[in-house]
Amino acid sequence: MNNRWRDVIKAQPMFDVLSAANAREKTGQYVARMEIGDTPGFRNDFMHELLAKYVSQDHRYSPSAGEPSLIQALFSSQWPTYSQEKYSISVAPANFLITAALAAVTSPGDSVYIPDPGFPTYKLACDFLGLVSIPYSVYPIHNDSFPTLDEHVASAKPKAIIVNNPSNPLGQAFDGQQIYNSIKSLTDSGVQVIIDETYINLVYETIDCEIPNATAIRIRSFSKEHCAPGLRLGYAIAPKEFAQVISDFVSLTISCAPKFIQLAAAEYLSSENSLMFREEVKKEMASRFHKLTEFVPRVLLRQLPNSAFYAMIETGDDIRSFNFLLENGVATCPGSKFGNYAQGAIRVSLAGSAITLDKDLELLGSALVKWQAANS
Repeated sequence: MNNRWRDVIKAQPMFDVLSAANAREKTGQYVARMEIGDTPGFRNDFMHELLAKYVSQDHRYSPSAGEPSLIQALFSSQWPTYSQEKYSISVAPANFLITAALAAVTSPGDSVYIPDPGFPTYKLACDFLGLVSIPYSVYPIHNDSFPTLDEHVASAKPKAIIVNNPSNPLGQAFDGQQIYNSIKSLTDSGVQVIIDETYINLVYETIDCEIPNATAIRIRSFSKEHCAPGLRLGYAIAPKEFAQVISDFVSLTISCAPKFIQLAAAEYLSSENSLMFREEVKKEMASRFHKLTEFVPRVLLRQLPNSAFYAMIETGDDIRSFNFLLENGVATCPGSKFGNYAQGAIRVSLAGSAITLDKDLELLGSALVKWQAANS
C-alpha cells in the first residue's frame, strides 16, 4: 500500500504547458498564448484601485471562513435566496475549495463521480484524499445536452458527484434543470452533489444553468469571473455542517485568505462596477468566440462555446498536435490533461490580449491547416 504523501501530491498539468510556452517565448519567438485560463485581455481598473486602497492598511489575520463584510457581499450578490441560518460561506482559492469540499463529504475509499473531460483538480484531489474517482462522459461530440447517467447509476453508487457547469474545458453551459433531471436518481439515493460553478456568471446566451439542489456544495470564483486570477479568491456555499469542515480545512492549511484582498472584493461586489465589468467581459468573449469560427472550421469544434474562456478543437492526436502547434507559435493545452474523453482534441483559451487577438487566431488557423495537411 502506498503511504507516502509525496507520491499522491501531484501538480496541475496545465502549469507544465505554461512552462513550455514560456520556454519557447524566451527563445525570442512570438507565441500566441492560448494555453491557460489567464486573463491578460481584461484589465479590472476598479479592482486595482480598491486593492491599492486596502493594501495600505495593517496586514492582519482574517477569520478562516472569510471576512464578514465579504461574506455578506457574497450572500447579497451571489446567493441572495440562501438563508444564513442554514448555509455558510467559506472564502479561499477556488481550486483549493475543490479538495476541501470533497474532504467535507467523503471518507478514504469512497467513490466519486467526476466529469470527463473535466478540470484536472477533480481527479488530483480524489487521489490525494484516497478516493476512487469514476469518470463520466460529459458529452457525445457535437451534442449540447448533458448526458444521462443511468448506466453509471446501475454500475456503482458513489458517495459524491462533481458537476462542472459551465464546463472547463468545453466552454459549454448546460441547462441546470436538465442536469438536475439527469442526476436525480443519484441525489434521491443520498449522493452528495458538489457543483463547480466557476463560470456561472460568464454565460453568453440566455440559459438558466443553475442546478436546483438545496444540499449541494457550490463553488464559485471571484478570480475568474472578474479577470483577476492572480488574486486566488474563490468561495463556496454549503449547508453549515459541511461549511464548517471546509473552513476548518482552510484554517489547517492556509489559515485565511489575505485580508486586504477580501476587503477590496467586498467593496467591489457591493458596487455597480462589478456588474458593469462582468457584462463587458461577457460581450467581449461572445464576440471572440464568434471570431474563432472565422479561423477554425465549425466541424473541428466539439461544441460551439457559450460560456467561460475555452473551446475544444478536434485534432485527432492531442499530444502530437500540441507540440506541432507550439512549434508553429501557438500555445494550447492537450485535451488529455482533462481526461480520457478529451483525447484527440486541444483546448484553447481566448482570454488573451485584445491587441494580438486577430494575429493569434490567424496563427491558430494557419497552424491547424498545416497540421491537417501533414496528417491527412
